Order: sequence, then structure tokens, then C-alpha cells
Amino acid sequence: MVENIINQIKETEEKAKDILASSKKEYKKIIEDAYKKSEKIVKEAEEETKAMIAGAEKKAKDEAAREAEKMEKDYSKKQEEIKNIFNSNCEKAIEKIIQRILG
Repeated sequence: MVENIINQIKETEEKAKDILASSKKEYKKIIEDAYKKSEKIVKEAEEETKAMIAGAEKKAKDEAAREAEKMEKDYSKKQEEIKNIFNSNCEKAIEKIIQRILG
């Protein structure tokens, strides 16, 4: 009977070792899976961040280009206004010089 109990204890110890080994194996698998998932999440986040940055850069460049075009049109318009004022002033000055000479 004692021998029977000893055999049962040995069997129980073997089962406990098997359970422990199985638990360690499962633990390692869970850790590996979690690590792979976290790597995937980080990679996706990096890609999303890069896409957001690229989108923001494109938007900023587009806005800057529109603003530059607007400024160029305004500059051309003001340049034309100044040219017209200059021409008008030249004509007035020429008329005054002619009146002084003639008059």
C-alpha cells in the first residue's frame, strides 16, 4: 500500500512537471504573440505618422503655393498701378514744362 502511494506521488509529480513545462511553453507563446502584436502596432503607428506628416507637408506646400500666387498677382497689380501713376506724373510734368516754356 505504501508502495502504491509512492507510485501515485511519483505520477502526480510527473503530471505536475508536464503541466509546468506546458505552462512555460504557453507562457512563452503568449509573450511572443504579444511582442509580435506590439511590433505590428508600432509599425502601423509609424506608417500612419509618416502619412500624416506627408499629408501635412503637401497641404502646407499647396497653401504656400496659393499664397505665393496671390502675392505675385497683388505685386503685379501694384506694379502696374505704380507704372500708371508714374506715366501720369510724367505727362503732367511734361505739360507743366511745356507751359513754362510757352507761357
